[in-house]
Amino acid sequence: MKSSWLTASCFLLASALCHAADLGVATIVDGSARVLRGASWYKLVEGARIQDGDVIDAAERSQVQVEFVGGPTMSFAGPADIYAVGGGSREGKQPAPAEVYLPQGWLKFSVKPAGTALRVRSPAGSIAASDAITVVHSEPEAIEAFMEQGSARLIEPGKGAADGSAHELKGGDFAIRATDRPFATAGAAPQKFVAAMPRYFRDPLPARAAQYQVARVQMAVDRPISYAEAEPWLAGPYRRVFLKRLQPRLADAEFRAPVVAKLQAYPEWQGALAPQETQSKDQSKDKEKEKDKDKEKEKEKIKEKEKVEAAPKAAEKTGPTWWPFGTKK
Repeated sequence: MKSSWLTASCFLLASALCHAADLGVATIVDGSARVLRGASWYKLVEGARIQDGDVIDAAERSQVQVEFVGGPTMSFAGPADIYAVGGGSREGKQPAPAEVYLPQGWLKFSVKPAGTALRVRSPAGSIAASDAITVVHSEPEAIEAFMEQGSARLIEPGKGAADGSAHELKGGDFAIRATDRPFATAGAAPQKFVAAMPRYFRDPLPARAAQYQVARVQMAVDRPISYAEAEPWLAGPYRRVFLKRLQPRLADAEFRAPVVAKLQAYPEWQGALAPQETQSKDQSKDKEKEKDKDKEKEKEKIKEKEKVEAAPKAAEKTGPTWWPFGTKK
């Protein structure tokens, strides 16, 4: 993600609801972190509720843990990008897993069989689990997963948004799937993977949600999202969500200018941009018309002046020409 921060981002969305609902709570915030709610950034603090549509952005070397209402716990470390598609099942709904999208970075999750299942998506594949503790590392063209405990499935991408082949994983397995090579497994995590993994991932994820059941922590507003921060999401697999969500930012000239410069990349926004561009053009045309009218008025004044100056003078009276006896004295 192009940003001055080396970031860890977590986007949470439940499209079935019209209003944002609490999906969980941030129970650990170690280091600098912020939340994109709507189109504005807020400063993330421990105890803050995570809602539908939130994007959590943690700076490099920061740790953020989120405990979902339905049971799953996930911890992620910067730099990483995480985009969650939904918070899982709610009362009156059919059982559905919570979903997160991990284009790049490190994530550890814990899912218990009595709670909501979890699905971690990435460009190179997905991990689906209902009873597992797993460490996942994702890059744009590869996904690695170590099954610390339980079982899960690694699902390869299919055509379009469909799933491809699924591979069963059990406790102790290490799996890797890359876009340039076939799926592969090993009976243990390689040393390179272990050395690169955040050290606190070696410990169990603590359960701290009970500390924040009553108190509701408010977050302070920081600033609106910039185009540079929004661009990766606008170009990603969930672009439709972000195009709709961030469209109000087009009212800001600084955000709109780079969009107009790359207008072919955003055909969905051409309609929204057209009135503004048309209005600007109309205003320019109106100004030109006013200038033309002023010029015409000036020309008319000049013509009238010329007519007055060119008008022939009346002949001097010398007496009636009909006097029969010569000139009258």
